Amino acid sequence: MRKILGILIGAFSAIAISAAIGWLNGALYPVSLDIDAADPETLAAVIGGMPVPAKLIAVAAWFCGAFGGAWLALRICDWRWAGWIVAAVVVAQALLAILNLPHPLWMQACALLLPLLGGWFAVRLHHKPYPGEPLLG
Repeated sequence: MRKILGILIGAFSAIAISAAIGWLNGALYPVSLDIDAADPETLAAVIGGMPVPAKLIAVAAWFCGAFGGAWLALRICDWRWAGWIVAAVVVAQALLAILNLPHPLWMQACALLLPLLGGWFAVRLHHKPYPGEPLLG
């Protein structure tokens, strides 16, 4: 039960972290609201016209979400696979974004690699709590 709870809380946290960074990205680099979202060429032009820092923040969101969510899942259930499962959830989220909106090739590669790297860092940094140590303390 603790493993399932850790994975669920970690996955929810990972998506929340990614969404929060995405919201911040939208606040820093707003997109025109008068675009036709049904037209793929318009969406490609919007993504292509984004400044490089906005693209870097978008890919950093995938890394940070995977790292934060995986670390929390590991901290709750102390099971290494929980971190990798949360990282896989962020990979799926990033791939959905890539499939729905046309992104440059380097962002497509980052959608796969950065969440896995974030999960790997979380697994490497996690240490087993000492007996009596609070899980989230």
